[in-house]
Order: sequence, then C-alpha cells, then structure tokens
Amino acid sequence: MIYYPYSHAQLEELANKLNQRYDAGRLKKPSRVDVYDIVDLLGARIAFEFLSPTRSFLGATIFNTGPFYVWPEIANRSWTIDMMPKLKLFYGGTIIIDQSLSESSKKRDHFIENFTVMHECFHFAKHKSAFECDGHMSRSFTDYNREQTNKNNALYWLEHQANYAAAAFLMPREAVEYGARNLLYYSGYPIPFEQRMADDIKGLGYLFGVNYSPMLYRLRELNILEKEFDPSK
Repeated sequence: MIYYPYSHAQLEELANKLNQRYDAGRLKKPSRVDVYDIVDLLGARIAFEFLSPTRSFLGATIFNTGPFYVWPEIANRSWTIDMMPKLKLFYGGTIIIDQSLSESSKKRDHFIENFTVMHECFHFAKHKSAFECDGHMSRSFTDYNREQTNKNNALYWLEHQANYAAAAFLMPREAVEYGARNLLYYSGYPIPFEQRMADDIKGLGYLFGVNYSPMLYRLRELNILEKEFDPSK
C-alpha cells in the first residue's frame, strides 16, 4: 500500500481549506457543522447500513464500484449467532455510515457520527490512490484492528491521517484557542491538566459537536493542554 506522508501541518492546511469552502467563520470561533453538507461538497454519495452487530465498524469508504458485506436490518436489533452479513452492491465514491449511529437519539452517538463522517470524508478526498494501490483493498474502516495500531503498517498512517484531519476540521486551531481562553479560563499554554477540568473540556467539545475524548486529544495535540504524566517515560 502506497500513501503520501502528510505532516500534521499539511493536514491542518487541508482541513482549513475545507472549512474556508464551507464556512470560513468556523476557523475563528467554536461552532458545529452539518457533516453531511461536507459529503455533498466533496461530491461523495452517502449510504446508511448496519456494518456490524457490535459497532466494530462505524464507517467505510467504497472507492470502486463493487459488493460489500452489510448486516440485515432487524426490528429489535437482536442479532443471533446464526445470522450472517450479505453482499450488497455499492457505487464507487460512496461513504457508508453505520445505521445505528444515524438512528440514535443519543447526543454521544450523534457526535461519534460527526467524527466518523469526517474521518471517511478525508479518506474519500485524499486516499483513493493509496487503497487502489493495494489491489484487493478498495475501502476503509473506522475500527481499530491490529494493522491500524501497528506503526510499521501503512494502514496505521492512513487512519492516523484521517483522524487528525477530521479533528482539525471539526475543531480548527484558532477556534479551539478562542474556546480555551473563554471556557478553561487560562491565558498561558500549555494548561496543566487536572481531572476536575473534565466538565469544562466536555463543554468545549459540545460547542464543536464532538465528545470529550476527541476534544481532549485536540487540546493536547495543539499544546493547549499538557499531556498527563506517563511514568513509563
């Protein structure tokens, strides 16, 4: 698998350019985005399917027209061990989002959906040639299997790029700094991390339409918030 080694600075630039196309005001102050507007903006198709009975897969990008396994829709969501997924034909350029996310009324699931859609949008926009070079691999997933956590594997870096770019788009640097000044009440960075800050970080994430974990990750990546002490280092 061949891929371009985008730096974090390049991924930030890609995310900023996409925000400028959609709503440049998002670059300055915290706001949410209708992620399906971005799917349309990029010219991708969208589909909602049950990708797994356990949510081990939340999204996929189909780069080339062909069959893909999806699970049947069950009224009470009670899959049994004898049930199996079936092949369904999808057009190339289709982003598939797990239907359980789109149907959920939980705010947490809606925010997971936001991040998943943007993750797949960046695969769609920047990784087609990488997956096509793999021959048999024409789609990407948002779960974390062994290959996706092995830094010696190309798939790890493709997933890292999609995650970083999705975070940079949903939580632009200047907007995050603005929000940190107003909600975390600190003027100097990095801010010492304390567990009591969890509610403030969660509240900041709410303004961007993301959950606590991606907000915490973004604050640390931007060196706004100190990383927790790691005794192994």
